[in-house]
Amino acid sequence: MQIDDKDIEQLLETTDWEPAEDHARTEASLARLIARLDQRRHRMHMVARTSCVLAIIVLVMVTGTVWYRWTRPMVTAVHETQTIPAGVVRLVPVEADSTPGALQRALASLTGRDPRGLLTSVCEIPGTRLLRAELAGGTGHLLLLPGHGIVGIVASSSQSSSLTESVVRIAPHDARTLTAQDLATGEEIASRDVSVAALGRVVEAHPMTAAVYQHVTPYPGGQQGKPALPYDPTTLYLSSGYVHLHRVVTVPIETTGSHPASLSAVVDIDTQRVIAIVDTTGISGVILTDDPGPQVVLSEP
Repeated sequence: MQIDDKDIEQLLETTDWEPAEDHARTEASLARLIARLDQRRHRMHMVARTSCVLAIIVLVMVTGTVWYRWTRPMVTAVHETQTIPAGVVRLVPVEADSTPGALQRALASLTGRDPRGLLTSVCEIPGTRLLRAELAGGTGHLLLLPGHGIVGIVASSSQSSSLTESVVRIAPHDARTLTAQDLATGEEIASRDVSVAALGRVVEAHPMTAAVYQHVTPYPGGQQGKPALPYDPTTLYLSSGYVHLHRVVTVPIETTGSHPASLSAVVDIDTQRVIAIVDTTGISGVILTDDPGPQVVLSEP
């Protein structure tokens, strides 16, 4: 049976080209679309929150690390100088009632300052465990070894004249000649010192050629009592009194770090102890020691 053009036209006119709407299917498709959009929005929110949290954590860690490295030297220096020796008091007088309060200590710790006002800045000496703490007023600096406290007190050149006012300068030619045995003794004393051992090892000692300042003991009975004293080769007799000469040597310390430092131990052979550890790089001024020991000058101001 053949379909002619008339039948085709009639078929086209009578065919319903708009199918009936399937509301259930439309709603299901819309629900699936909304669900997918909600999932995508949730994932984007989670990614945004996670990124913010990670950024905050990284910022806190970086800031905390920088703050810790910035404040740690000062915090360590303040801890190591809880007991202030007489030599430091001579440079920076400390008032008895100047103890800082808890709030002042907390603020100073957060800002990397000394709540007592004793130290102005602290830095590490490269290649060593030593800290160099500058004293207030530019009067000098301290060398600190964490766990061992103050190992060296150096007054600035500007303070040298006032510090050496009441003491006598002992030139190298005034003191007894240092023998090889003296040098060996000084090296042995330095090698037994715990602070020196914590920094490195000692190498060959050499006599100190700089001046030593010592206190003068008045003659008993004044100038007239001088002839009554028995002669002692270890004593220097002056017009105003006498001085028991100290044999002092410097012992270089070889550090173990990748950046070797110029450290030396100043050894008093007569008192059998290391009186100071100093960084001899460009040092100029008086090395203060515990009274009544000698005051040493490695470089004249």
